[in-house]
Amino acid sequence: MNKPEPIYTADDTRAAYQLNWSLTLFLREPTPPESHWLESLKAATEPDAVRILEYHRPDALTIQFFVSTQPQISPAQIIRSIKGRLQYVVKEAVPKLFRRNYSVLSVGAANNSCLDAYVAKQPARHPMADPKVQLLFESLQYVDESIKLHDARLSSHGQFLNSLHIVLEYREHLNIVDEKALIAIRLMIIRSCQQKGHLLGRIGLVANHMHILVGCHVDESPQDVALALMNNLAYVSGMKAMFEYSFYVGTFGSYDHAAIRRALG
Repeated sequence: MNKPEPIYTADDTRAAYQLNWSLTLFLREPTPPESHWLESLKAATEPDAVRILEYHRPDALTIQFFVSTQPQISPAQIIRSIKGRLQYVVKEAVPKLFRRNYSVLSVGAANNSCLDAYVAKQPARHPMADPKVQLLFESLQYVDESIKLHDARLSSHGQFLNSLHIVLEYREHLNIVDEKALIAIRLMIIRSCQQKGHLLGRIGLVANHMHILVGCHVDESPQDVALALMNNLAYVSGMKAMFEYSFYVGTFGSYDHAAIRRALG
């Protein structure tokens, strides 16, 4: 059977986003002074949709960056962009600069604990007039306490954290309060994450939108994760556009922006 065409694609779906990462790279030998390459590196990574916000050097063989990205960029692409561009800039002085290991960690405006508490309170933040419907929404919230979305995971050459906060809003101010429909939506999110090997920490369902906290692979972009969820959920409504042609996605982890900037300062 042919796979249905996706309802939501990168070409027709807009994203609001706040995506930040802490990247640590390890060197074979020291680089030339930063004055020789840092500004050139910043300019070179911009076309890759990777913006270097902060730079820090804890020792001669370790360099750290605080970066922002666009939704189509995965953590693995951040590593390739910065390593490839910097190697090119300093190739005459250091022909083989990098070791293979790395650390790339998602960072948010709020840390994991604060964000988890915020999503958990969604039914209270958006109360329903009918007490029975309010109880229904409270019963359909999802949390897996065994999932630790603030803990770094291991890849073949390093550690990573790709924890995402995704918000989807139903189209045309639709409010879904039907129990069967809500159960089907909740189940599809769970199944979709299981099929992708994602770590689903929490779902915050309310009548007109939803929040999803999920941990993804190092080579998955926030855009790909959000669009896959939206298209899988379209099955629930018979392959109709259930959501607005837009989504919000943000990164988060153990530390917030202020903590990372203090560490790099």
